[in-house]
Amino acid sequence: MLSRRIEAEPLFYRGVALQQLDKYEDAFHVLNLYFGMAKGDDEHLIEAHRQMCSLSLEAGYPTKGIFSARWLEERSLVGAAEAKAYYQALLMVGDSVGAARVFEQYLKDTIEPYAYAQMVLLSGNSIEKLEEVFAPLSYQQQLSLLQSVASDTLAQERATLLLSLAIPLEQAFEGSEALALVYRLLETLYGYADVRVQQRKYSTLAQNFR
Repeated sequence: MLSRRIEAEPLFYRGVALQQLDKYEDAFHVLNLYFGMAKGDDEHLIEAHRQMCSLSLEAGYPTKGIFSARWLEERSLVGAAEAKAYYQALLMVGDSVGAARVFEQYLKDTIEPYAYAQMVLLSGNSIEKLEEVFAPLSYQQQLSLLQSVASDTLAQERATLLLSLAIPLEQAFEGSEALALVYRLLETLYGYADVRVQQRKYSTLAQNFR
């Protein structure tokens, strides 16, 4: 259909399909084109804005998600998924005041501490904010969250930030079988942080752990 004529409806469905195929960059641009083509009464407009809330984070364009979330908010259409994406996008652009408002209004009474910490962790943030959301969690929960993040390639600055949260776990798990997992985590994070001496140290500790 699009090869014959560019129209809003097939653009919307193409954007949905591309996102489901994890082709976030392509989906983002297709959905942007949809918004340029769609009329104000288009039947897919609400769902397109809902889709953009999450897609903008996946594609790395948080400001577009904020725009869509505000569009939904003006119409009292913000659901749980959109509120979480809205909050994350505001954190990503450094709007801590806006993020705090969204959290108080939409998320405060609906999200568990672990899920909240995961959401903040995935958004990137200051060490102060990360320490705040990690504080209510058990050491095992903290370890699990950091392991999940470290399973992907990290930028040096990001790894250095996460080390501030990971280093105290070595003392927290001393004498436990889980200490080997902490050593592996520290080895990985020091590697991404390009601190080779420490990376080798924790690699050896992990290998020699009994």
